Amino acid sequence: MSTMTARLDRLRAIETGRPVHLHKFYRRNKRFLVFGAEQHQYRNTPLDPASVLALEDDLGVQLPPAYREFLLQIGPGAGPYYGIWEPQEIVKETEGDPAKPFPLTRCDAEEIYNAWYAWVQEPEPDSGGGPSIQAPHPTPGCIFIGTQGCSAVTALVTTGELTGTVWDVWLDESAWRPAKTAPASLESELYDLAAPTYLGPTPTFDAWYEAWLIRADVELSPPPGGTS
Repeated sequence: MSTMTARLDRLRAIETGRPVHLHKFYRRNKRFLVFGAEQHQYRNTPLDPASVLALEDDLGVQLPPAYREFLLQIGPGAGPYYGIWEPQEIVKETEGDPAKPFPLTRCDAEEIYNAWYAWVQEPEPDSGGGPSIQAPHPTPGCIFIGTQGCSAVTALVTTGELTGTVWDVWLDESAWRPAKTAPASLESELYDLAAPTYLGPTPTFDAWYEAWLIRADVELSPPPGGTS
């Protein structure tokens, strides 16, 4: 968690300091460049052990170790998309029973990831966001930990062989896909500075969160030979 904390502190400092090389990208009255930061504003508040135990009691399931440690050491707030939800939001928005078996398998994850990865490699992928897999609604064996906007959320699996993996979910279609690296900046001029990190068929919470930090750092840091 120390590396993650250091990366998050660096990202906060870059955004707060508004380096010269990024001045042209900030719109009038725009405080942050990173997607979703206007909402979470880089505020992380670690939870005390009693609060984490209370969350587990409310959900009826033990949290995956990496996510549990994140809540204790870093806490809800700054994160991919619009940030990591507070416990009360997780309890409110999670629709299925987190303690029941998660319906998708590792084989499902590998199959849909391979299909999606082949799709993104096509010279001109068709529209629609690529292949996904259907899951029952509401989906048991997972919790929702944040929104990506509109009907999309980030889900964390809490039971079975995929415990601890993170998924991109479109609720209006009950469509699931292993999570990809979250976008950093919405400024189109910055997108080409960092290639997406493909996290594989079973992305863990810590790998997913760290990949977002790395991508944001690369996109907002001065280019080689540039000035800060």
